[in-house]
Formats: sequence, C-alpha cells, structure tokens
Amino acid sequence: MRLVALHAYPTLIILGIAGNALLAGWALWVDLRRRSALSAAFWTVLLIVVALVAVQLAAGVMLAVGGSRPRVPLHFLYGILVVVGALLQFGMRPAGWLRWAMLRDLAASGREPRVLALLCLTQAALLARAYTTGAFGR
Repeated sequence: MRLVALHAYPTLIILGIAGNALLAGWALWVDLRRRSALSAAFWTVLLIVVALVAVQLAAGVMLAVGGSRPRVPLHFLYGILVVVGALLQFGMRPAGWLRWAMLRDLAASGREPRVLALLCLTQAALLARAYTTGAFGR
C-alpha cells in the first residue's frame, strides 16, 4: 500500500472519528450517571483510537518530509491540532503524565468524564475537518 493511500485510507479515518465519537458518548453517559471514574475498557478503547491517529500522523509526516503537500495548507494546522488532542488523550490515561499534573482536582470532583467527553468530541471534529481539508481541499 502506498503511503498516500495509507494516510488517506477511509477505514482508518472513519475508525478514528467514530472511535472518538463513541468515547465521547461513553464518557458523557458515565458523567450523567454521576460516576467519577471511567472504566479500564474506556481507557483501552481510547489507547486503540490514539494508536490509529498515530498511524495517520506517521504517514502524514513521512509524506510531508518526502515533499508531498495537501491541496490546502490548512490541513497542516488541523493535523497539528489532532496531534495535540491525541497527546492530551494519551496523557490523561491512568498513570499518564498529564493526569497527575492537571486532573487530580477533576478526578476528585467527579468532572473527569465530562472533560474526556469534550476532548473526545473535539478530537472527532478535528479528525473530520482534517480529512475534509486534505481530501477535498476545503
């Protein structure tokens, strides 16, 4: 499979968007049930989705280093924002570097699921927008 085909592979993109949307709904459901902790299954699915984004990132970086450019330079901005979102998701996992720095108070107050729901929803929207700017030039 060519690198361009891997980076623009619809199944990977759809899985990333749908996975983040599913995680946002899951975290919102946990928040509405007034539970303060997310299950180990949630974090496992989150890490799988982050791994899918990492594959997209690696392919995109290799394309850019090789001289390929998207139709719209704005695709790079969305790509960078997706990477930041993925790093935040990865850092917020149990035993993650961001969890101890920022989420101590959130976990104690029971707002952690709400924060993760918003982050995953934002990530799904950024992935969709990155795809549309890269694939359609809009």
